[in-house]
Amino acid sequence: MRKYWFFVICILLFTDHCSFGQKNILQFNQNGEFKIVQFTDMHMERDVFETICALVKEIVELEKPELVVITGDVAVQDSADDLLRKLATVFADNQVRWVSVFGNHDDEFGVSRKNLTGIYRSLAFNLNSSTPGIKGETNFIIPVAGKQNKHQALLYFFDSNAYNPLKNSVKSTYGWIECSQINWYRKQSTSYTQKNNGIPVPSLSFFHIPFPEYKTLWEQDSAICIGSKHEVVSCPSINSGMCASMLECGDIMGVFAGHDHVNDYIGKFNNIALAYGRFSGTNNTYGDLTPGARVIVLKEGKREFDTWIRERGGNKLYECVYPDSFME
Repeated sequence: MRKYWFFVICILLFTDHCSFGQKNILQFNQNGEFKIVQFTDMHMERDVFETICALVKEIVELEKPELVVITGDVAVQDSADDLLRKLATVFADNQVRWVSVFGNHDDEFGVSRKNLTGIYRSLAFNLNSSTPGIKGETNFIIPVAGKQNKHQALLYFFDSNAYNPLKNSVKSTYGWIECSQINWYRKQSTSYTQKNNGIPVPSLSFFHIPFPEYKTLWEQDSAICIGSKHEVVSCPSINSGMCASMLECGDIMGVFAGHDHVNDYIGKFNNIALAYGRFSGTNNTYGDLTPGARVIVLKEGKREFDTWIRERGGNKLYECVYPDSFME
């Protein structure tokens, strides 16, 4: 009998652990809104850390988001864990949940992506997770609950990897979201749609390296793009089909990337908004845009969101609404 109850307790604990990603940790507020602040490309080092923390603190306290998302290239020095722990105190002090996906530079300073994942998951208010069996580390989903704790929105996070894995046969500097990740996304998206009576759940996606459709969007004469472009789109030359899968599944409303430090535009590619964040570091090799962040506000039960750029010092730029601001 003792063995039986020990077995039952173990099963319950295991089930609870496995269902962590599905718990309603995030919820729309009483006004039916859910605000996200996206920081990107902080490139933290000890000599600029305090300046970057001051920027993060300023914008978080001004915007009061429900979630902060950092889209890669967070720390660029050895022993980055002490900087990450100090950064986490800003979010803890403001009682705000946060996640971070990997960029191409994060694991170049002596700590592997897997070990970095462990560090992130140990930090206060962090919701990072990982999915075994597929390429990369920062691949996970966080639902946003509404009334009656029903999933009213989904947030997909991807590891866009780092550099071209096919250097002997493909001319490309940067890597891409690979097939195992795309197949995982399609399976998850289909499952959530089926559970929602066949209606795709309004969703957003976050990762570091933009896919090729960002370049295609800007080059289209008919496209309405809000924001600025001051450098080439540093996307991979290989199109792995991530954007096509999102269009076919029909759930993703907006995609938010970083990587290109002085591009911050948003536009609609078919039925998906493709957006950059705003560079959130200090000295910028590529231009002189004021550091800041992108703000996104989801609406409960609707396939729409508001978004704008918030600069250091409080200036608000490029306020728009998806999809209304992009109607041709």
